[in-house]
Amino acid sequence: MGDASLRDVLVVGSYCHDLLRHGPGRETHALGGSAAYIASVLDAMGLEYAVAAVAGEDFRYAGQVRYPPRTVPGTRTTQFIADFDGEDRTLRVSAKAEPILPEDITVDARVALACGVAGEVLPETLLHVSERARHVLADAQGLIRAFDDDGRVLNLRLEDTPFAGLLERLRVLKASEEEARAMDIERVRQQTCLVVTRGARGCTVFTADARIDVPTVAVEEVDATGAGDCFLAGFTLGLLRGLPLERCAALANWFGAQAVTQVGVPKLDVSRLPAELR
Repeated sequence: MGDASLRDVLVVGSYCHDLLRHGPGRETHALGGSAAYIASVLDAMGLEYAVAAVAGEDFRYAGQVRYPPRTVPGTRTTQFIADFDGEDRTLRVSAKAEPILPEDITVDARVALACGVAGEVLPETLLHVSERARHVLADAQGLIRAFDDDGRVLNLRLEDTPFAGLLERLRVLKASEEEARAMDIERVRQQTCLVVTRGARGCTVFTADARIDVPTVAVEEVDATGAGDCFLAGFTLGLLRGLPLERCAALANWFGAQAVTQVGVPKLDVSRLPAELR
C-alpha cells in the first residue's frame, strides 16, 4: 500500500435522500445513507477517512458532507421512504443511484467499510476494496437486499448472491437478526467473523469457534435509522485500536445506541463515551 494515500478508514457506501413519514401530515426530508451516518462517528472521533459514494445530479446535501459523492448526470440519488406505524417501520426505495465502480476506489486504508444500502457496492468493487484495505467490514444489507416492483425491501439468501464467494475477503460481516435469517450462520462463521445486531439486546459475535453475547446500554429509542451504520463505525474504531472482538462489539453497541436517540444523522458527544471504552 502506498502510504501517501493511506487513510484510517475508507467508507464505500451511499448518501441518500431520506423521507420519513411519522403519520398524516408529518414528513421529514433528511440526509441519509450509510456514508452520512458512519461519517458522523468518524468525524466525532477525529479520524482520517475517505468516502467513495455515487449520487444523482439531484443530490441536495453536498454542502452538508465532508466528502461529496461522484454525481452522475441524468440519474437520481437513492431515496428511501420510511413509514412509521407504531413500533413498526416499512421501508421502500423510490429511486436508486448508479453503482460504485472499482475505479471509484482511489485510496488505501487500514479498514474499509463496504456499506451499501441499495445494491450499489458491486461484487467486483468489493473485491477491489479488499485489495486496497488491510481489513474489510461489510454490512449484509448491501449484499443481500433486493426490491420488489413497489420498491419494498426484500432479503435474498446470501448463498444465492455473488457475494457468497467473497466472505473470506472480509474481516467482519454485520447483519441484523432479520438479515441473519437469510444466511447459513454456521457456514458464514467458518469463513469470516459474523456480528449479529439485536437492538436493545446488544449483539452476538460469531467466530469459527466461539459465540460472544455483548449487551448494550439502555436508551430511549426515537428513530432506529442509521443505528447499524453507527454500530459498524464503532466496531471499526475497535479494530483500529487493535482491541479484541468483544471490546470492538461493546464500542459498536455504544455508538449504535446513540444513533437511535436522535432523528436523522446524529450529533455525537463522545465525551460521554464510558471510560472503559475510551
